[in-house]
Amino acid sequence: MYPRRSIQYLVIVLLVAALGFTSSAVVAYWNDVKNVSNVVVNFDDEEAKLLIEQTSEDFTGTLVPQYYDLFEGQFDEAVFTYTVSVDKTLVKEVNLIVEAINVQIGDSYDYADLVHITINADDGYHVNNLFNSEVTIVVVVTIEEPIDLEEANMRGLDESLVNVENSVAAYEAIKGEIISFTLSFTVEPKESIESQY
Repeated sequence: MYPRRSIQYLVIVLLVAALGFTSSAVVAYWNDVKNVSNVVVNFDDEEAKLLIEQTSEDFTGTLVPQYYDLFEGQFDEAVFTYTVSVDKTLVKEVNLIVEAINVQIGDSYDYADLVHITINADDGYHVNNLFNSEVTIVVVVTIEEPIDLEEANMRGLDESLVNVENSVAAYEAIKGEIISFTLSFTVEPKESIESQY
């Protein structure tokens, strides 16, 4: 893709489904459902509900690579903020694990590596302490410009920026497509994740 192209790239739709619990549940999906209380987590024979609330405004625009947000409605990042809490009093601190999985552009995984998702500034995976207070989760979605070797050489770019074999084909495949991904929220005892290291 050439630098003068300012055609809109992608409309973001955040698919927040398939939570990482033994039971499945759906989290707020860019609609007016802000408080989810149907996720049940077992803590030593005690049932508690994980409450997830989207506190940011819904994203209504077009996601474009950095420096290509030239027109109204174009953005080089989409930001989503959630608060997560448990509806019962915990006696021990637990790990809240949030992971971005199943990233797709359109119905394909082909160019999904162009999409970058950070969760509280961590790349696609974040572990947070959860203990009787709300935890804020900030998800930032960006997309890279497709650049092939020929274009990098033509524009005098470093070869480390090459991210596709054919930038024109990649651009044609992703322009106007919807980005979707799943946010998985998992609760684990502290010992469980610490014993992995």
